Amino acid sequence: MSASRRYSRVRQTLRWIAAIVLAVIAIAAVAIETGTLGTEGWGIAAHPYRGPVSDHFDGARFHTVPPTPRNTFGDLLQWQTHRTPDRWIDQPALTPNVPPQVDGARLRVTFINHASVLMQHRGLNILADPVYSEHAGPFGRFGPIRHTPPGIPFDALPRIDVIVLSHNHYDHFDMPTLKRLARRWPDAIVVTGLGNGAPLRAVGFRHVHETDWWQSVPLRNDVAVTAVPMRHWSERMPWNVNATLWEGFVFTSPDGPFLFAGDTSAGGQFMQIRQRFGPMRFAALPIGAYEPRWFMKRSHMSAEEAVDAAQALDAESVLGIHFGTFRLTDEGQFDPPRLFAQTVHRRGLPADAFRALQPGGEWDVPAEPPGIAHTVH
Repeated sequence: MSASRRYSRVRQTLRWIAAIVLAVIAIAAVAIETGTLGTEGWGIAAHPYRGPVSDHFDGARFHTVPPTPRNTFGDLLQWQTHRTPDRWIDQPALTPNVPPQVDGARLRVTFINHASVLMQHRGLNILADPVYSEHAGPFGRFGPIRHTPPGIPFDALPRIDVIVLSHNHYDHFDMPTLKRLARRWPDAIVVTGLGNGAPLRAVGFRHVHETDWWQSVPLRNDVAVTAVPMRHWSERMPWNVNATLWEGFVFTSPDGPFLFAGDTSAGGQFMQIRQRFGPMRFAALPIGAYEPRWFMKRSHMSAEEAVDAAQALDAESVLGIHFGTFRLTDEGQFDPPRLFAQTVHRRGLPADAFRALQPGGEWDVPAEPPGIAHTVH
């Protein structure tokens, strides 16, 4: 065999190896979000939570109530080998949004991207599940790529007083972003689930609260935040599946409660939240990453299920989140907001109260109707 032919074969072999490595990275990054595999620990859940047994913790692992069966790796392979995902296109950057200061009873919400939301109320700037990396994956450099620029550039963020982190999947718990936030606002109050605190303290946050479901943390200006149950999971490595807790957050104030759900499948948790806190003034609910339903129904709500959740909450204003930034599943890029709006129209609900904003879109959420009492238990 000539040297040129040997060289050609070596090059071809290297190409195949590179293709296999990239395919493994891509599948594994999707698997993180779908709860079947983990590829990155790097300090997250390196020290899994240990504490008393409860109705959702067996002493080593957390689980939903009632427990939800997990998709298997075989399910993942079946989906990946038969999927026909919609082609996504990059969206142009919109005019950068620079949020103003918000005081008093006003509640101003800005959709940044995916599940990242800025909520401003009573002088507090609350940042939920911030993700500014180009990829939803290891180191912010691998995995699903961003198709939509953040609606608020990082350097245009206002002073951040509170950060809430719903769970440790890459598209919600982005360590490169959190490191940047810790350098700029180390005294921000960070609230997250049990077991997630170590990496946050390691990057420099000074006020980290690891919360169990229904546990509250006082903030400032008569505002508090309570962790509430959601139907999801956590994972960064195969050996720490559900080693840390996932949750949503209800913020309570004299002006009425509002909810950031993070990531969840459908379930009775929304009625529980309604029973404890009363009708929600506002709720941010996930509407994307739901196809194929046979695989995703255990992990993510469809747009129609999000409207069901809003009605169970008696939510007066609802923002659809968790769509349009990273292609995680098989629905079309623009399907979630379209189906969300169609469901609202079909049920005769007020369209102006159910919104799926473009990144950078702002919403001055109306004050609750007078006479509604909210009680925290």
